[in-house]
Amino acid sequence: MIGREGELRLVESFLDAAAPGARGLVIEGEAGIGKTTIWQAALDAASLRGYRVVVTRPTEAEARIPFAGLNDLLGEVVDAWGSELPLPQQAALDVALMRASGSGEVAQPLALSLAVLELLRVGSAAQPLALGIDDAQWLDESSSTVLQFALRRLDAEPVIVIATERRAGSSVRPAVIGDLPTERVAHVAARALTAEEVDRLLESSFDLRLAPTALRRVQRLSSGNPFHALEIGRALAARGIDPTGGDVPVPDTVGELVRARLAALPDEAREVTTHVAALSHPTPALLEAALGRDVASPGLGAAREADVLAPDDDPVRFTHPLLSSEVYAALEDAERRDLHRRLASVVSEPEELARHLALAAAGPDPEVADALDAAASHALGRGAPDAAAELAELAATMTTETDPLRARRMAAAGRYRLMAGDAGRARELLEGALAEPAVQDGPARAELLFRLAGVRQLLDDFVASAELGEEALLHAHDDLALTVRIKLLLAGASFISGRQWAAGSRHAFEAMELAEESGDPALVAATIGPYASWRYATGAGYDPGLAARAAELEPFTVQLRTLDLPDFDLANIELQEGETAAGIARIGALLDRAERDGDYSSLPFLLANAALGDFLEGRSELARARIDQAARLARATDQRVAQVHTLASDARLSARLGDADRAIQAAADASALMAATSWRSGEWMMWADVARLELGRGDASAALVAVGGALDASGADESDRRRWALGTAAEALVMLGRHDDAGSVLADLDDQLRRHPSPRLAADALRARARLHASEGDVEAADAAVAEAETIHRHIGDPWELGRTLLVAGELHRRARRRAMARASLREALETFTFLGARSWAKQAREQLGRIGATRTDAGLTPTQRGVAELVATGLTNRQVADRLFMSVHTVEAHLSAIYDRLGLHSRRELAAALAGESEPIRDTPG
Repeated sequence: MIGREGELRLVESFLDAAAPGARGLVIEGEAGIGKTTIWQAALDAASLRGYRVVVTRPTEAEARIPFAGLNDLLGEVVDAWGSELPLPQQAALDVALMRASGSGEVAQPLALSLAVLELLRVGSAAQPLALGIDDAQWLDESSSTVLQFALRRLDAEPVIVIATERRAGSSVRPAVIGDLPTERVAHVAARALTAEEVDRLLESSFDLRLAPTALRRVQRLSSGNPFHALEIGRALAARGIDPTGGDVPVPDTVGELVRARLAALPDEAREVTTHVAALSHPTPALLEAALGRDVASPGLGAAREADVLAPDDDPVRFTHPLLSSEVYAALEDAERRDLHRRLASVVSEPEELARHLALAAAGPDPEVADALDAAASHALGRGAPDAAAELAELAATMTTETDPLRARRMAAAGRYRLMAGDAGRARELLEGALAEPAVQDGPARAELLFRLAGVRQLLDDFVASAELGEEALLHAHDDLALTVRIKLLLAGASFISGRQWAAGSRHAFEAMELAEESGDPALVAATIGPYASWRYATGAGYDPGLAARAAELEPFTVQLRTLDLPDFDLANIELQEGETAAGIARIGALLDRAERDGDYSSLPFLLANAALGDFLEGRSELARARIDQAARLARATDQRVAQVHTLASDARLSARLGDADRAIQAAADASALMAATSWRSGEWMMWADVARLELGRGDASAALVAVGGALDASGADESDRRRWALGTAAEALVMLGRHDDAGSVLADLDDQLRRHPSPRLAADALRARARLHASEGDVEAADAAVAEAETIHRHIGDPWELGRTLLVAGELHRRARRRAMARASLREALETFTFLGARSWAKQAREQLGRIGATRTDAGLTPTQRGVAELVATGLTNRQVADRLFMSVHTVEAHLSAIYDRLGLHSRRELAAALAGESEPIRDTPG
């Protein structure tokens, strides 16, 4: 460690800085400047501070081998803590690191990335982790991608990355820590040595002391680079110069010295070094297989004796990366191809085998292309779509232009790029494949157009996607399965964006007909869900027979991701239709499957939907936890559409819980993302819940702002999803005194209900109409409307909507001086909101109860007993009371007997008189 005091002070400062989350230290500079020496000192210092240090030293030959660096870096961490991960994540790690063979299915890159994230969390909880990466520029893309994913998501875990990068005078950091905040990354530039420091280096290494003139020349020629200075010193020491002499003959270039040093090696050593330079993981056994023991063993010994190769056996490495580069660069083209051909016969790992074959080929070669194809599939199976894409692209270049396989391989590369998250490159590859002469017509072209249409959807260009999909249909001809897939894509785009609604519904219905015609049960199973959704969305209603059909076809859905199962569409329909319990149960089963399979692309949606079900069942804390988990997962997996869905669900849950600030912010964030992604599904349901929150807070103007866009029929999309907000808009208009406008909105909603019946929307309309009738003085019509809304909400099992209707009923009864009926409604609303954990809503019910004078029941009865008493006093039978309060008739009778005993009463008539009796007059106030 000569001349590194300044760099080491910066290292110490980084290690001593206390900051949460992942941090990075980049030691940068030109090749040979001494980065690795500083890096090793930094790792030693981290170890002394209690860090568990794990390292990888990637080489140029390893840069294209998937997960080579990850295996080195996290192998021992997996050994220590891998068993603590969920089973899908353990499986993803084992397959990626080739500790286990895959199941034959494509591994989910997301599962692997999340596994690495969780592994770092679990490992760093036991002991702070220091990840050392020497020559980060050679870290393979697959390893870099998953590490980058994990590091940027560590919040407070003690994980540091100490990396070297061959770069000088640049603040650009290695990709692996490229996403960390600037304040979490420190840079240490390895500086050039002074003449005095070069003097000390040469003396300590070779016992060589040079005269000042020669020393200055060595320093100038080496530019203060330690590796270069050592090479010069090594050459001078080998000449046996007189150290007391004056001017010493110093070579003109360092490159000449390195090449001369390598040329001086025995033939066996030169053979060994060329093989080591070309292999990703050279071992003595591999070298013996390629060269034979009689060459490999003496060659290894001689190269180590000359300090060209390090003494390590697994893997065999050069003492400095520049030596490896020089050895490989010195090969002639024919020599290089012959070397790789020989290595292809001894390596077994498919990706490396294919690369050696590719490097051995002089031009297109069908056998090499096939090997690259196989290697791409293998890489994909390990969860490395980026490596698979690169191998598939290589396979395409190894295929002649007249071969139809060339376009297919380009398309495969595009698909893999898409899986790796590079939609832009995927588009380029698919467009290139479409330009190939072999795919100008027929199903092959239709398949390419279909895939490109999917990519354009991901790039939020739904217009171009629809055009490509329609063109694809023209080329699909008699390929029924492909035609169905194209139609489902077009139908899905329309459903998500609300555009070309009529065409979207037609595609969905025709897809179902064609799927049935195909006789392929898997194709029918994939089509049932979209078909059911379109039937419901276009007013045809819910066909329970589709659920039975989906259950029969369940064995044929193994290859579908959870979100594409028919049950997901059926659950959403059931929730909208008012079959709440069935929908919640179906979502729960889907969530179990997604968690079991590690289906991280589906989990954010399912968690968010399950959260609303938890809320309706009184588990508000679990509901909030699920929403938070869904949001973290959506961000972690960079799924923008999932982020839209979780934000919208967060807004709805927060509105129902009464958390106004969070609801409004989440809705605004969701709305911004909807504009960016064209995902409009659920938009008006979200804003309707936010508007209901504003109504509950007494701010009808804010409520109308939230749902005002729904009133503009001319601006509605073809799907007319604005209907979900019309009832709430009408309520706001009534409260603002705009009765005529409210009547017009309700007439619009009634018209939509005739075309598309929905119990939820019908109850919305009835609640708003009850307010309108009451404001116009028609008490009887108001009572009838609110009673019918209450009946619907009890039937569909939505206690929050029931509670809101009971609030309206209580308000109407109070204003009509029907104190007992008002108390019954408001107390049930209070108990309902308390059960749900909706505290601000419960506060509203409590405040309205406070406006009604006390009765004899206010002392001595439990809340449940009060609820029973007040319902009985309104004239309901025991059976009707039992149905309203979700209890048995026997339980109602028991409560009623206890009420009579407590209050000294003997009949329903006396109970009604006691509740309506001589209490204080109603203190009526606005609202």
